[in-house]
Amino acid sequence: MPTITQAITEGAQRLQAAGVDRERLTAGVLLGHVLDLDRTQLLTRSEQQVEQTRHNHYLALIERRAHGEPLQYLTGHQEFYGLDFIVTPDVLIPRPETEFLIERVLKAVAELKQDSPLIVDVGTGSGCIAVTLAKQLPGARLIATDVSSAALAVARTNAERHSMLARIQFLEGDLLAPLAKRGVDGCVDLVVSNPPYVTEDCREVLQREVRDWEPGAALFGGADGMAFYRRLLADTPQILKLDGYVVLEIGFSQIDSISEMVKDSAFRLLDITRDLQNIPRTLCLRRTV
Repeated sequence: MPTITQAITEGAQRLQAAGVDRERLTAGVLLGHVLDLDRTQLLTRSEQQVEQTRHNHYLALIERRAHGEPLQYLTGHQEFYGLDFIVTPDVLIPRPETEFLIERVLKAVAELKQDSPLIVDVGTGSGCIAVTLAKQLPGARLIATDVSSAALAVARTNAERHSMLARIQFLEGDLLAPLAKRGVDGCVDLVVSNPPYVTEDCREVLQREVRDWEPGAALFGGADGMAFYRRLLADTPQILKLDGYVVLEIGFSQIDSISEMVKDSAFRLLDITRDLQNIPRTLCLRRTV
């Protein structure tokens, strides 16, 4: 039976041959997942032997990763805003860039000066946005929608494991449709969303991990990537208070198109947040009419 060090080396070599980046780190994460050990424990127990059944399980995961399956789907976990989230192929993997969205929502809530704001997370997926906001804003009321029942099941699991299930109402349906006849028209303080915004012609240039494994419905926003934004800007005034906020994540190169769209809407563009690569990442809008 191989030692932990030998198993990590073996896995890293297979991943390197398959063109997987950070091959040794990835191998260590997968072995730690199989053995239920953290990184420090792997280092301190480096000469411990790996039992054959677990070694076989580990090598099977290595092969799946070598064929492009994302590491997060293999381990079932992804960290976001300091919290651990369950992820499955039914949901988009939370990205660090989406943490800018959280920061702008928190700032908007502070600007609203509301003790108990009503926030709607549209297309909640894993629930990472709704759950994080519930944790950060103890007085907030949250509604999270998604068209996918499988995604909502994951989101509910994440809300429960972070003790936020009682704080978030999960509704199945397309965009804002689940809110119809629920008595929230003109009552929502803030709408937040990380929408599907990848254009169809970008499908083939996406990383294989994204293109082949993550849910297309959470990625692609029509021919020009703008379908979601058009519908949301048209429908949101029905539920949003005057002077309420909309905070959206946007895709690379979409800022000009969305800015033009906003000019003919019920909203005013307040600001744009750029990520660490200076790419426009988050828009904050405010309802003016």
